[in-house]
Amino acid sequence: MNVLEARIVHPINAIGGLYVFIDGTQTEIYKGASDRLAVETANSQGWKGNGRGTVGIPTRKGIDLYTCSYWFHERR
Repeated sequence: MNVLEARIVHPINAIGGLYVFIDGTQTEIYKGASDRLAVETANSQGWKGNGRGTVGIPTRKGIDLYTCSYWFHERR
């Protein structure tokens, strides 16, 4: 499982924050291992991993089926 992106983003018409993009196997993505990695990544970069956040499946062209996107909206 890999963190492909972890950066601060402020998109138009959306709440900004830390964007974490993770690629992994079906089991890692859908059984919770990617959730734990995203929270660890957010905590290590000064964001509240247990704070307000959102999760989704990315829809960009060329994205693998087993990826997940996380947004963390609260800093420590």
